[in-house]
Amino acid sequence: MGEILSPLAVELQKHPIYWFDEGSLILEVQDVHFRVHGALFQRHSPFLASTKLKKLIGTTLVTDDAHEGTMFVSCEADRGVTWRDIEILLGHMYHDFPLSSESSLERIIAVLRSTSPQQLDMPKPHAHAKQIFASYFDSRNLSEIKPEVLYEALPIARILRIMPVLKKILYHTMVVANLDPDDAEGTLSDPQKQTTASTLPALTNDAGKHQLTESDAKLCKSLMARVIDHFTPMLFTVATTGHMACTDVLADTWMTLVISPAINDGGVYKPIETLERMKGINWGEHGLCSTCVAEKCEEWSEEQEAVWAMIEKWLEDKVDI
Repeated sequence: MGEILSPLAVELQKHPIYWFDEGSLILEVQDVHFRVHGALFQRHSPFLASTKLKKLIGTTLVTDDAHEGTMFVSCEADRGVTWRDIEILLGHMYHDFPLSSESSLERIIAVLRSTSPQQLDMPKPHAHAKQIFASYFDSRNLSEIKPEVLYEALPIARILRIMPVLKKILYHTMVVANLDPDDAEGTLSDPQKQTTASTLPALTNDAGKHQLTESDAKLCKSLMARVIDHFTPMLFTVATTGHMACTDVLADTWMTLVISPAINDGGVYKPIETLERMKGINWGEHGLCSTCVAEKCEEWSEEQEAVWAMIEKWLEDKVDI
């Protein structure tokens, strides 16, 4: 995670809140220093518990000389640890701002990222943050979430392989990103493919700048191709029923009510939305009996579940996400 140092004379920038005079551990993150209770973090972090920490000797501390003998750890920049993430993590650990279902996505992801195995490696807080992260998206209609929020959450879910969340975020990102599956180019925020498991992307306050990374865009395009292959045969095949008269109605109206709208709005790669629209059609007005309407709606609901299952299996089978 980080290199353990016994630093020479340096000036430490103390965090204004999370600097406890009685603390036994100083965390250095991007030149910001947090003085915390070492036992608390060593109890939660196998990394800190198993690392032989060095003591500060002869370090100059701004406005504070009561530091000698304190343990010190410096977080490497290439690990992606940010002082803002650590500040939010400490707010959770010290119960100033504990994570809950009401927490902002910024706070949830900050704790999720900073407690990950790639950073401070704190399994219990990490598992809790994962649960909150999943509930955040489970409790919301993803079609109403802004694209930049999806773009920001997608690499977190992908890198940490949080599959129940990943399948939903990936699908809805594919829907809102207006990607062309035949276009391999695009303005992407990660042209060097530098988003890896050890460099979890950091949140910023400028939501308008969030874009898909190259790897996420390619993953969305790959999913789009898979979804089209899966859904096209059903979409372009007229549904049948147990009643000949009702089957004739479907044959007469399928192009107008199902195929044409799907072609016009890209519904061929939006099976969840297309199937929902099909269920919402007043088929009775077009001549289907109530029994056949109920049966077809049930079939289309089952097909929606089959799409989610297909996406989940596809993700589980992919080893390069």
